[in-house]
Amino acid sequence: MRIKNFDLDDFGCFTRARLQDVNGGLTVIAGPQRAGKSTFMEAVRHLGYGVPRGKDLPPPTEQYDLTADVLVDGAEYQLSLTGYGEPTLASLDGSPERTLQEVYSNLSATQYQQLFTISLDELRRVPTSLNGDVSLSAVLLGAAYGDVLEIPKIQEEFSETARQIGGKHGRAVYELKDPIQEIQSGVEEREAANAQVDEFNQKQDARSQVNERIEELDAEVEALQTERTRLNTVLAEYEEFEAFQELTQELHDVDVDKIDSFPSERLDRVQQLQEQLEEADQEQTTAEEEFTEQVSVDDSEPYRDRLLDAQSTIRTYSREVAGWRERVKTLTEQQSELDSERRDLRSRAADLRPDWNEETVLDRVRDIETDLFARDEVRSITNTYENIQSEYEDVERDLVEKETQKEQLAEDIEEATDASSGTGNPIRNQLPIAGAGAVLALLAGIVVAVTAGAISGVVVTLVVAFASSAYAASRIDWESPNVDGMSVETLRAEKRSVEADMEGLRSRKAELENERSSTGEKLETLRDDLGLPAETGPAAVREFYRDLSEFQAELTSLEDDAETLKETETALRTELRDVAETLDDIGALDTEGFDLLDDVKRLFAAVERAETDLDSAEAVVAAQRSVKTTESELRDILSEWDDAPEVADAETDAIIRAADQFLERGEEVTDLVEAREQRDETHARLHRRLTASATAAAFESYRESADEDDEWVLRAFERVVEEYADEEAIETRIETIDENIEDREDERSDCVERRVELTNELEELASDEDVREAHATIESGRRRLEPLAEDYATSRIAEYLLDELHERFIDRTTGPLLDEAGDIFARITDGTYTEIDSTNEFEDLDFESILADGQAQRTGELSRATAEQLFLAIRLARIRRHESSLPVLLDDSLTNFDPGHHIRTLQTISELADTNQVFLLTCHPELLDRVDAHTDTAQYWCLEGGRFDGPYSSPDEPSALLQPQRS
Repeated sequence: MRIKNFDLDDFGCFTRARLQDVNGGLTVIAGPQRAGKSTFMEAVRHLGYGVPRGKDLPPPTEQYDLTADVLVDGAEYQLSLTGYGEPTLASLDGSPERTLQEVYSNLSATQYQQLFTISLDELRRVPTSLNGDVSLSAVLLGAAYGDVLEIPKIQEEFSETARQIGGKHGRAVYELKDPIQEIQSGVEEREAANAQVDEFNQKQDARSQVNERIEELDAEVEALQTERTRLNTVLAEYEEFEAFQELTQELHDVDVDKIDSFPSERLDRVQQLQEQLEEADQEQTTAEEEFTEQVSVDDSEPYRDRLLDAQSTIRTYSREVAGWRERVKTLTEQQSELDSERRDLRSRAADLRPDWNEETVLDRVRDIETDLFARDEVRSITNTYENIQSEYEDVERDLVEKETQKEQLAEDIEEATDASSGTGNPIRNQLPIAGAGAVLALLAGIVVAVTAGAISGVVVTLVVAFASSAYAASRIDWESPNVDGMSVETLRAEKRSVEADMEGLRSRKAELENERSSTGEKLETLRDDLGLPAETGPAAVREFYRDLSEFQAELTSLEDDAETLKETETALRTELRDVAETLDDIGALDTEGFDLLDDVKRLFAAVERAETDLDSAEAVVAAQRSVKTTESELRDILSEWDDAPEVADAETDAIIRAADQFLERGEEVTDLVEAREQRDETHARLHRRLTASATAAAFESYRESADEDDEWVLRAFERVVEEYADEEAIETRIETIDENIEDREDERSDCVERRVELTNELEELASDEDVREAHATIESGRRRLEPLAEDYATSRIAEYLLDELHERFIDRTTGPLLDEAGDIFARITDGTYTEIDSTNEFEDLDFESILADGQAQRTGELSRATAEQLFLAIRLARIRRHESSLPVLLDDSLTNFDPGHHIRTLQTISELADTNQVFLLTCHPELLDRVDAHTDTAQYWCLEGGRFDGPYSSPDEPSALLQPQRS
């Protein structure tokens, strides 16, 4: 097995840590102290065995959670461990099923830990992790080697068994003592008994004759007692036997087959059915008469059939009558309300326009368009006309005001002009001066520009122009005439503005006159359409139209309600028409001249009457059905009677008479059956009493050779009864038997006393029996002695053989393992030590290391590093010889080795990586350098704070992680 991926989701310092695509050979995991290397080894140790409670292990954050993808012989599996539960192994990608025991080759958790997960603790002579149930020999030398420890124990058991039987030399001691003494005692008893045998034989013959007479007397008494028992039984059962014979005689001529074939179990049912048939027949007659009296038709039977054919329809109509009544009532009320609302609307319409005819007013209202477009048009025409008229009046008013304002401004201007005539120097008088100055400035600028440059010319032009303008401005008279503080120019400007406003108002007035004329025509047309007088204003038109629209909406709603009510009435008439036609077809209603709504009460009454007639018709049918059902069942039962009269097509009366005959015959059969049952019960009681063991033995002498059935005892009983005239004769014979029994019992008592005397005399004499008993004693001692002697010899032989086996077994089992371990140890120590030997002290396992000069050293004599190398060599040899290739972990196991031992050990581990997956855990950077230098291929991982990083093909990254360790 090798680990491909390993998820440590929760184990000690590991949380969601992952090793992926792990190398199948040598994998080096480097990390500083407390990085989690030892925790990782504990996780691998318990992955396949589970976490035991109470063990000093790194705790989980919540619960232990380990998952590994492992490869076993090329097949992939998932190995999972959760909490303290048992680990599970699941096949992946169709891999064959395997168990964890198969994968781990039935290794225990301790064996796997000691052999395959190697820390410095495992490289001690007595590891601290071993418990009392596991020996180091069983771990290092294999489970089979541990059984060697049992051989000396078994050898000692055989030796102890031999000592308990016959001591050291097998003499008459311990268990051999009693059987030997018993044989000697039997020989002495046999010699003493031979002297009294003749006298014993004479008295024994006399006692045998007495015993024979006692046996004869016992036989005679037994025969008399048997006869007495037989006769007493006859007396006790005499009357019952006579009753049995009488019943047998009574049933002698009875046809048993007819009794058995008669359906007696049907008597009660026939009685019940007969009564039911009579009652049902009477009920049928009564029901038919009541139906005929109830219905008012000439031929009631066809009418009844029609009612029954329409049964479900009539029931449905009956259930619907209440609803129909309510709908008719509602329809009538709604029609009355609509008529009232129509009258009210007609009256209101007449109030709206008194000149309209009251009869046709609703039609006129209905003809007027009041849709949304028409309402918007009326509102637009009236509002537009009102707005135009209002604006026209405002324009006329403004024109009047502007005319007045204009006249006032003209007066003010004229007054101001007259007052200021001929004074001042206005601006227009200075314009020639300003123009001449501008020409002069331009000419001067041109001259200067030609002579001194363009910029100078521009400057001169500006200066001359400014000077001439300033002179002209100084000559202007800036004051003008005013009125009430307002200048004439301002008044003139305001006058011009007023004149412009007047012109605009006149233009707008003309436009409004045209618009008013056009809108007025539309308003006049609207008045004509509504039938309103010409003097009706726009607001009144609009108000009238609004009232008319609302009124028309009410009228429309009323007409919709009327249409809905008409549809309701049509639907109701349709339903009621179906009812009326159905009742007419049945014959329960005459629909000639029938109005569905006017005569609806008669229709509903017909439905109720039809239902009442249907009830009566159903009662007739139920009675007829009951008669037929009862007749049918009676016919079926009577058909079971062999002597029954023919009733297949019989009328009711004939069936009732046949039932009477059946019941009469049933009473007779019942009496006969009771007599037979009484006879059988009497027979059973007699048979049970007479076949009792003591009673049957009393009648055995009367049993004939032909009597082979169980009834022989009754026939024997009958023979005994026939021997005697009556019961008195039997009683007399019983008295005689009692007297004979008493005489023989007295004689037997005398014989018993004589037998006792002879027995006492015989006990004082020896006999052949004593001789036989002596021989028996001798034989008993011999039988006891033989198995003890055999067991003694067997135990001694087994003791010898086990001693030889122990030595040979040790040589054969430890040799190959220690030879291979010695080779590894010699390689690691560079030939300083050449081989390893066992001290054969399996209960306190130890090894001897043989130096090159032949000297032997026990582990206690070795240095710590050499002892660790010794136990590492033994473990590596044990791993090589194990049948399964399981992952191997070494947690800084080479710490105490010098560089040379380091290199040679790494080379050995590298060879092991060819067959096993090897994890090398270390915090020493120099070990990484040696691994890289002295192994072919290795995979490197970094471990820090419970997190893995890798894999790497070189040790550079792990070495960098461990660099602080150098300081």
